[in-house]
Amino acid sequence: MRILKKLLPYWKDILIVVITLFINVLGTLLIPRLTVDIINIGVFSADFEYILKKGLLMVVVALLSSTFMIISVKYSTKVATSFAADLRSEIFRKVQALSIDQFESFSSSSLIVRATDDVYQLQVFTRIGLRVLLRSPLMFVGAIFMALSTNLRLSSIFIITLPITMVIIWIFATRMLPVTKDLREKLDKITQTFRQRLSGIRVIKAFNMEGYEEESFGQTNKSYAYTFKKFGDYTAIFGPMIGLVMNLTLVAIVYYSSKLILAKQMQVGDLVGFIQYATSIMMSFLFFSMIVSRIPRAQASMDRINQVLDVEAAYIEAGQEILESIETLEFKDVRFTYPRSKLPSLKNISLKIEKGQRLGIIGSTGSGKTTLANLLVRFYDPDSGEILINGKNIKDYQIKSLRDKISFTEQKPSLIAGTVAANVLMGEDFDLKEDIIEALNVAQADFVVGREDGVCSEVAQRGRNFSGGQKQRISIARAVYKKPDLYLIDDSFSALDYKTDKALRKDLYQKSKDNLMIIITQRASVVHDADQILLLDSGNMVACGSHDYLKENSAEYREILESQDFEAGEING
Repeated sequence: MRILKKLLPYWKDILIVVITLFINVLGTLLIPRLTVDIINIGVFSADFEYILKKGLLMVVVALLSSTFMIISVKYSTKVATSFAADLRSEIFRKVQALSIDQFESFSSSSLIVRATDDVYQLQVFTRIGLRVLLRSPLMFVGAIFMALSTNLRLSSIFIITLPITMVIIWIFATRMLPVTKDLREKLDKITQTFRQRLSGIRVIKAFNMEGYEEESFGQTNKSYAYTFKKFGDYTAIFGPMIGLVMNLTLVAIVYYSSKLILAKQMQVGDLVGFIQYATSIMMSFLFFSMIVSRIPRAQASMDRINQVLDVEAAYIEAGQEILESIETLEFKDVRFTYPRSKLPSLKNISLKIEKGQRLGIIGSTGSGKTTLANLLVRFYDPDSGEILINGKNIKDYQIKSLRDKISFTEQKPSLIAGTVAANVLMGEDFDLKEDIIEALNVAQADFVVGREDGVCSEVAQRGRNFSGGQKQRISIARAVYKKPDLYLIDDSFSALDYKTDKALRKDLYQKSKDNLMIIITQRASVVHDADQILLLDSGNMVACGSHDYLKENSAEYREILESQDFEAGEING
């Protein structure tokens, strides 16, 4: 029902469709009546002038009827297209509003199918349905009335054939709905499997897994094909059954009417007109059954879209205070457990840094490093404890205001298709090209500046025309261009060689000397010169202090240094 309400803004266009269809139906019903008069009066009395007069009237009625049908098609298409566009926009807005946890409850492939194919199914259903669902009942009622007025006794045939047709349609609709829902879910599975295999094609080839993956995809594909075959079987049975009822109805009409004509209780023109009305009645049923065959598919798509739209976006508690600048940042007894996880990812983390300081966070995979970053930008909120900025809980600040002051750079940066400049700007206003070049230079992204198109160089989808290290440097340039109060860098130097790493950190530190910086990494060489180094292990705060302090007092930190062959030469390049 929520989705159908989106048609309300287009009620004027829908009204035009209703009016034009009504006029079209009147014209369609008038033509058989004119045919009856031509045969019964003009032909039998050999009145050529009467035949010509009625014939010209038929041409005018047919032209007008066709014209109004064209108008109805135009406006029904307009409504369906606008409706689908609005629906896609709302799905996109809803996805943007979902929390990270809510977003991850849907697969990306499923959301793509819902926003494209499912919306398309509703668009097609709306475009056809506006005409068929309106025209078929009008044509049915009108043709019934005209058939009764033509010959009441002959119309008794419909008492038998129409209920049979209704039962066939009802059985078909009830059987098709669960099959169609299953079909949509399996299409999701195929899309997801295909997308995962394509994104991992290098690994598959490197490990000679082509045969295994073909077999795995084949099972998913066969399951979809089996369900689609079931869908096709129902469709194959439904069409011929409706056609059989229609043909038997026409046979009954011809048989019964021949007796009436021989008994001189009916004229030949009445038979011709009645057959046309009977055909209109049965065709209205046929077209209605055609749209009914799409109802299960549309219903399944509507349910899947509603699953997204009906999700109540997680309320993020936030104040109205605007964050002007970040002077201090403090984690105070922070504890956090991811949804659907039993073990906490962070346990009682406490530390404080001030403007102009750098915090290094180091630890093994799964130690909770990235989780701290996720909490800081409020992708999640702590289960207990507080994150304080300038002595106030970050929940007291507007979320937009908070995130405006932070540049979050991930280990696997996301680049959008477009240009390098667009990826650096990320929606920011374009001031000076020199500012972008400066940010790229700080990030050691000279490979961009040296290109013929420079900052206007093309970026392919997901940045696949750049290496991992190049993508990381573009993402760091994005952070520099934003001029944040807090640089939050999550292992974004991992794909860089030591020489580039050293040069980048030198320029970045110089650029951000008056800001706060948090660097998450697994390499001690990256954070050895930080003001504080936080060592995490399984969510626990193992140690915190300067490099010299930890080297002297933390066995775990010394173990990391030894495992990485940490030496002065490695630091100095």
